[in-house]
Amino acid sequence: MSKGFSRRDFLKGLSIAAAAGGVSLSGLTRMAKASSSRFQDLPRLVYLYPGSPQPDVQRVQDALSAYMAERIGATIELRAVDWGAFNDQIGLINASAENYDLTFTAPWINNYYNNITQEYLIRLEDLLPELAPGYWNSLTPATWEAARVGGGIYGGINQQIFVKPFGPYIRTDVLEAIGLGDAFNNLTSYEELEPIMAAIKEYADQDDTLTHVTYNLSPLNVPENYGYDPQDFMLVVRSTDENAQVQIYSQTDEFRQASELIRRWYLAGYAPSDVAQWSEMDAAWTAGQYAVRVSDIVKPGGNAEVEARWGWAVTSKAIAEPLLTTGSVTSTLTGVSSTSANPELAVRYLELINTDPVFFNTLGKGLEGIHWEWADQDSLLIRPANGAASFGDTGYNPNTDWMYGNVFNSYYTDPTQVGAWPDTAELNRNARPSPVLGFTFDRSAVETEIASVSAVNQEFGNPLGSGVVDVDEGLSRLNQALLDAGIERVRDEMQRQIDAWKSA
Repeated sequence: MSKGFSRRDFLKGLSIAAAAGGVSLSGLTRMAKASSSRFQDLPRLVYLYPGSPQPDVQRVQDALSAYMAERIGATIELRAVDWGAFNDQIGLINASAENYDLTFTAPWINNYYNNITQEYLIRLEDLLPELAPGYWNSLTPATWEAARVGGGIYGGINQQIFVKPFGPYIRTDVLEAIGLGDAFNNLTSYEELEPIMAAIKEYADQDDTLTHVTYNLSPLNVPENYGYDPQDFMLVVRSTDENAQVQIYSQTDEFRQASELIRRWYLAGYAPSDVAQWSEMDAAWTAGQYAVRVSDIVKPGGNAEVEARWGWAVTSKAIAEPLLTTGSVTSTLTGVSSTSANPELAVRYLELINTDPVFFNTLGKGLEGIHWEWADQDSLLIRPANGAASFGDTGYNPNTDWMYGNVFNSYYTDPTQVGAWPDTAELNRNARPSPVLGFTFDRSAVETEIASVSAVNQEFGNPLGSGVVDVDEGLSRLNQALLDAGIERVRDEMQRQIDAWKSA
């Protein structure tokens, strides 16, 4: 176990970074007033990322450019693209070889692995240690391995919570009303949650607003809840298996156990009988129609985030073991475009955004005195500037710090979050590394089978995840359909690649 990291150490590190930059915490507000024409002859880095347009983006961009000009001799253009259009637009930009420098990439949007295959991103493993040493050394070698594909690292890892200690969230007012707070805090398994679910059902039956206990039961069956690292479409590796043997998840005892639990809870009426309603779960939570989110990532400061997003105070309890996996580490990355005219400057930008809290918070939070002000500087707590009711009313509130760089440099916006970042960093450091951390599956040899397996999972796996079918019957159909679709060939190909990867 690594040495503990206190909040005092964390605050000291931020102070050192700010002092090293030669700028006070309010310095960028003054820089925002400087004429951008002073820097027009410097190279400009274009940063493409998904996000909602912000009214004050130009003021923030000018301040960032002034800061960058003094430190790396470059300026920045922030080019946010609406979430729904980002994949299509970045695809067109890449296909036409349009020049840009930096982009957000991940397996789930602007696909990291496709970008590598299409040679849209440059390799960074040689540039980062030289041009971004502070950033490079802030992550362990094992963590960097998660971003490595075919021997190369093509994305800068945006440090945040890497592990997924899943567990339930319950509205605090409901938990207090049923008087089972102690039982909830002592949970060690989802089966132990059943009496609490039953008590909430009785409470909901007498409540005018609550319509269900929960809305979506399928998260109960994520492989991480049962000690597996999910790989690809029903294939998993047990977190404790150093031999890294690939298993078909639906054939494991744990998959049956989770399916049976989901079925019981569905038959007990804990979730809507029409699973199409699950798409409305966020709106229903905001409206106070249900009280339990059965399996979300439980993390330091997470309760405050849920309350800020949906308006209800919650209590949470982690059940799944924290596990460091390739998928979790690569869920948010920043890549350098192969069309960049200034790749070295782009890597120097990665150093700045990941090690300098003043710069990071200007991009994430805006300008001090205009968009935010200190509520308690010693604890890095901020509030909306000039008496604004919320950060959304200040003219700049992208609310996507996790997308830009090291989120542990972010100022806190809620008193209940204070101290969450060093606690989260400690959670990352002490997590068990998956035996296949850094492995990436090359699907090319089994693309046809994977397409068939994916279709089978939609047809036969989803009903088991919702609880609408008998478990014995549903499992039999699912497993036979997976075999017919060629899942064993996919498993064997993955095992071959893992064995070769381990040997190398």
